Formats: sequence, structure tokens, C-alpha cells
Amino acid sequence: MNTAKLTPEEVHFRACQALVSLFRDQVESNIECVHSRIFNYVLHPEQRYVHCGHSEAVKEGVKTHPEHVVPCALMIRECFSFIKEGKYSDDEIAGFLQKHWKIVTITKEEAKRLDSELRLKSTMPEGWHLDSEDTFARFKKANIKVVKSI
Repeated sequence: MNTAKLTPEEVHFRACQALVSLFRDQVESNIECVHSRIFNYVLHPEQRYVHCGHSEAVKEGVKTHPEHVVPCALMIRECFSFIKEGKYSDDEIAGFLQKHWKIVTITKEEAKRLDSELRLKSTMPEGWHLDSEDTFARFKKANIKVVKSI
């Protein structure tokens, strides 16, 4: 029996593979009904695996909010699209999920700006797709500067 412990990155990738497998099953069953909160439950506590920093505006005494850098609902929609298109393998799609599934601690004010003012609660800037390079495009559009965790 192999008793080697998995790294957080390996656990994260395996969770992404499991999600893609679930998404594929749903596409093939014509169900396509996954709640975006699934990300919170597949990796628990989620922040242990995908938290990558905080905004520069986060200071002591300021109310904060853990924000997915790429909205979960969008990642699910994109995965469904990629599966239907047959453009990428399941492991490639899992790799895209792993790359973009990140959480940053931002202020409540920044969250309000993303959600209400810029209407980016469940979307990314126009033209962005899961196979895009820029994970932080939504934060850049909102002028949220991220200090990455070590």
C-alpha cells in the first residue's frame, strides 16, 4: 500500500478531474445542472487549496470577502461547452480548472464593485474563456490589485 501523502496541488488537480468527470456525465445524460457551490464542497476547506492572496485594500478592521477569481458558475458553463465541443481532453479541461480555480480575499467594497457596478458577479470581461491565459482579468478590470500569498 502506498502511504505517500499527496501535495495540495495534487489534491487540487484530482478534485478538478473529479469535477470534469461529473460534468461529462451530466452532459452525456442531458442534465447539465450543477450548483456553483460544488467547488466549496469538493475541496474542503477550499481556501486551504486555492487561496492565493489578498487585495492591497485589505487592512486590519476592513470587512473582507473570499472571492473566486474566476466565477464558479462561469467555470462550470465553460467546462460544459468544452466537453460538448470535444476540443480538449478531460485532463486538459481539469488543467484549465486548476489554473483558474483560485480565491483571493478582497474587501466588501471591492466585492460590491465587481458584482453590482461592473456586473461581473458570474462573468469575466468580454472575450475571456477558460482556456485564456489571464486568470485575473476580472480583477484587473475592477482595478483590484492582488498581493499573492507565499
